[in-house]
Amino acid sequence: MARKPVAPKKQADVLVQSRRRCCICFGLDRDTAIKQGQIAHLDHDAANDAVENLAFLCLNHHDQYDGRTRQSKNLTYDEVWKYREELYVAIEKAFAIEMPFGKARPDPVAGHYIRTGDVESAELTVTLLEDGTYHVHGIALWGLQREYGPNTGELDFIARVEDDTMQFISEFNPDSPYRATLHFGDNGLSVTEENWIGMFGLNVMFTGEYGKAT
Repeated sequence: MARKPVAPKKQADVLVQSRRRCCICFGLDRDTAIKQGQIAHLDHDAANDAVENLAFLCLNHHDQYDGRTRQSKNLTYDEVWKYREELYVAIEKAFAIEMPFGKARPDPVAGHYIRTGDVESAELTVTLLEDGTYHVHGIALWGLQREYGPNTGELDFIARVEDDTMQFISEFNPDSPYRATLHFGDNGLSVTEENWIGMFGLNVMFTGEYGKAT
């Protein structure tokens, strides 16, 4: 008996929702690349072409999902269904970000920022994520000329920017939580901190004015 083709409207729904990303690639490896693939029936029933039963899979994972092995654990219906839902949520967030038309504008926030001094220095790297948040990673040093090396501190967090300002709060000390406020300007950023003593190495802080290197 010939395999029943999925209706064109339902194919389009699945392809648009997935943007031709394989949900298993995404679920296992966070791989968001566009793939050559096919529309799979999650319950393996070709007669059930409800959109809720369909998922776009790359060719390798479609073969793996439809195949049967005796030794290794097969991909399960619930597992792939969960991967598909995670992918759809991630795509919805990523494609909701406003994109400028015409000439692309550089991101005003993302980049590498540097602050230097005679005895201290600090660097912050700000990276835009798919969901519109930013990943901030930084290293600060104090005592650059010390015989046994400088004291160090590290910042690593994810936050959103509101009115050119980003804030990070650490509950390392609940009685006096550490707070870092980053304010982005045309050519750099300024950082202020609260309750920084004890958060990093002795005398280490991120407070100051930073120039944008890239």
